[in-house]
Amino acid sequence: MLLQKLTLTIRRGATNVIPIRVESGVWKYADITAVERSAPLRITALSHGIPDDWRAALQNLPLAGDFAAANNPPKDNELRPVTVIDADTVEFNAINGAAFRAYTSGGQLAYRAPLDLTSYVGARMDVKDKIGGVVLMSFELSAGLRLDTATPACWFEPTVEQSLELAAKSYVFDIELLRTDGSVDPICSAESVLTVLPEITTTE
Repeated sequence: MLLQKLTLTIRRGATNVIPIRVESGVWKYADITAVERSAPLRITALSHGIPDDWRAALQNLPLAGDFAAANNPPKDNELRPVTVIDADTVEFNAINGAAFRAYTSGGQLAYRAPLDLTSYVGARMDVKDKIGGVVLMSFELSAGLRLDTATPACWFEPTVEQSLELAAKSYVFDIELLRTDGSVDPICSAESVLTVLPEITTTE
């Protein structure tokens, strides 16, 4: 499975709650039945099955120009976040489809199926100064991380106190999930970046 490079941002001294969508290596495809020439681009694909805020790519859709992935399966940089409107409709906020040609037929939404998190009993995240460098801070279940099997997602929820332990700058991190048999599965690349923003002080 291709490990996604994640980019997370938190602020020192603030409440930070960030869902990390966990993708598997299994590809799924939903046939497109309509395209609305709109900004943002709205796509109809009956019973698409895509979770909200997931990543998907457009395939075999000639009217979409550069946004129609020619690679099969799509490359990681061809996947873009979608907003689920309903069970049959999604919206690509980052794509302006107003100038697209009129849709006639064909095309698919391609996305990685969500990873089943029910077999995991633990999670850990190490924040480092550089790839292969010193571990500056670690998070685990009930201490900055939470697994949500329904969404599914691994939630990054550092406490205010934890957020203050890191200086305002960028770091690298990795996250691993632990199974009941002791095996470990990484869910993001070691090049993933955590940016810590300065604390905002307010006065009344």
